[in-house]
Amino acid sequence: MSSTQYKNPFAEQCNRYAALFDKAYDEKNWEKTKSLIDECEKFLQDKATYDYAPIYYSLGTSYTDLAENVPEYDTEDIYEKVLYYYRIAIELLRAKELNNDKFMPYVKGIKLQLFTNYANALSHCQRKLAAIHFYRSSLIIKNDFKMAEGNMGIALLSYGALVHDPGHQNYLHYFAYNSLKSAIEGNDSRMPPEARNYFISIINGYDPEYRTEFLDKPLNMPEYSLGSTHEYAYRKWCLHNHIFLNPLNDLIVEHSSFAADTLQLPSIVTSISQTDIPIYFGLFNQLKQEYIYARYLFYRGIEIADQPHYADKDTYLVNLYDFPQYSIRVESIKTSFRLLYSLFDKVAFFINTYWQLGIKERDISFSSIWKDESGYRKYRYKHKRLEANENSAIVAINWIYKDFKKEFGDAPRPELQRLKSLRNAIEHKYVKVHSDLLYPIDKPYVDDEMTYHISESDLQDYTLELLQMIREVIIELTLAVHIEEQKKHDTIGKAKVVPKLYLDDYDDEWKI
Repeated sequence: MSSTQYKNPFAEQCNRYAALFDKAYDEKNWEKTKSLIDECEKFLQDKATYDYAPIYYSLGTSYTDLAENVPEYDTEDIYEKVLYYYRIAIELLRAKELNNDKFMPYVKGIKLQLFTNYANALSHCQRKLAAIHFYRSSLIIKNDFKMAEGNMGIALLSYGALVHDPGHQNYLHYFAYNSLKSAIEGNDSRMPPEARNYFISIINGYDPEYRTEFLDKPLNMPEYSLGSTHEYAYRKWCLHNHIFLNPLNDLIVEHSSFAADTLQLPSIVTSISQTDIPIYFGLFNQLKQEYIYARYLFYRGIEIADQPHYADKDTYLVNLYDFPQYSIRVESIKTSFRLLYSLFDKVAFFINTYWQLGIKERDISFSSIWKDESGYRKYRYKHKRLEANENSAIVAINWIYKDFKKEFGDAPRPELQRLKSLRNAIEHKYVKVHSDLLYPIDKPYVDDEMTYHISESDLQDYTLELLQMIREVIIELTLAVHIEEQKKHDTIGKAKVVPKLYLDDYDDEWKI
């Protein structure tokens, strides 16, 4: 297909504003950048359509430029704006109208930059796992995109520095190092010299012996069986969607040795007078098991069925001629969503216990752990709040919490308000899931106070997104505990001997 057959789906103003922002950046004219931002924000007030997506991308990039170059702009509020505008651009680029071959070069071109810059912003907010997801998305579009490779390497290096499993550490550093090496190969004129020099400095920071003996050698990963036909299909699906509770499943490589939920808590130091096993390990076991069950429910719900489930046979339902989906299969997806959403509060329960925040059981929630007061009216009481301090994993969890707040900076809605709305509808209202073939709808909507309409494809997308986010929270929780335990070891010092209690594995044969 010749280039003349391609069509630019974006408005002319997109190129105009992009050129003006680029000129202001090249001249380091930050006052001009601020003026252009104000102009664009006014211009976009009634233009939340896909043809203006590149301007939202320009706004996110320009706020980043201000944050990196003007000290008073390097604040959480500004990064909230950065994330907000990038997310609007991503959302608009999902428009079905853009799923057309004649638009692909333009759509892929902006997605390449957008996903990478969005990942950079997420990384700045310590959301390493989410950043890696979007670096992967960029590299799927263009597998040799140097800026995505280099920044992926930085994110993997940070990840490898925080995990407590030595094997996971080595693998993450191996892929970090080789991503960085690949990023500086060749002579990509689009890579800023300062970025290239930074990547080189990180590579040179690795111990020479470690590089020679491990990082520069071919990596021999053991192959494992993924089981019989049904188990194989399930595990391949989990690998492909990067939803195993295993840090190595964040890598772009989908290898059989990563196809297991190997994540665990680090060793935990307790008072020498404590003789029973700390509750944290049992709490974490339950978190993992409920996540795995919700993941499997979702998988069963999206499997293509050639006939109704036997439990659905002879069930009398009224035909309303709007093609809702009523079946055990669809209820499995909805139940998966509900169970996943409930895990936010169970993570909060773990946090309240481990960090001894002092929140009463009835008041524990994913919201209350960030506050210093709970209760109702005369029963209100003070307690500790979870503080980020020097714990980068808690910073990451806090940024996830921000996504569910009513406002995100000056934005009219947070990123995940739609997930919150769906959860409230599933719990308290009437959710009508429509067939994409027989009754297609563009996006979820409410037609009265009780009925929430959503397509099955959107329900699946929302559930997968929630699954990936809960996974991120659970992994960040283990990293946060590891950071805190390292602080305890530093406090204890070398003078004291701390006896260890070793815990056995829970055998697969017992999981009946």
